[in-house]
Amino acid sequence: MSTPAAPVEGLRDRRRRETAVEICAAALDLFEEKGVSGTTVDEIAAHAGVSPRTFFRLAGTKEDAVFVDDGRFADALTGVSDIGDDIAALLTALRQVFARELELLDADARARERFLRVRRLIAHEPALLGAAVRREVTSADRFVPEIAERVGLDELDVRTALGIAGLEMRTTLDEWARRHDAGETATLEDLHLEVQARLSRAVTSRA
Repeated sequence: MSTPAAPVEGLRDRRRRETAVEICAAALDLFEEKGVSGTTVDEIAAHAGVSPRTFFRLAGTKEDAVFVDDGRFADALTGVSDIGDDIAALLTALRQVFARELELLDADARARERFLRVRRLIAHEPALLGAAVRREVTSADRFVPEIAERVGLDELDVRTALGIAGLEMRTTLDEWARRHDAGETATLEDLHLEVQARLSRAVTSRA
């Protein structure tokens, strides 16, 4: 698998990113205080110090505002290429991509805290769970044809491999948040490997 060099972030992109993070932080504060249904876009924008127009341009909806860090996983899929025509090799490549992003997330204290807060909210806010599922489906619809063409596999094979890798990643994040709240220490990388092993055992036991 070849990995393209990371693009250099310009001043405008960096400021856009910083503003998106500020919007995310404002949304998290208000959702934790008032709930998703009790919070308006105008309140989030005011709390973040931006105009509603800027909010809609960067966040879209109030539910999407908290998923500012999810883009790292979708963007990382552009690094999947040159794996041949084997679905198992594609799954390995996807796991490597997600493992690298989980490692980077674990090393970023601020992003790690945002992810923890989002996972906690998703557990009891149906609107956020729905937004998370919708974003995942939209991302898959976008990337499956691109990856299929890039690696020379059938779209169903790509969708299947991406579904498995995505399930492992989501389970890793949810278990990470659960253990963190229970006072247990675990790195995202170690949990990711543990989830893969458990899923593999579950599949093998049904064979």
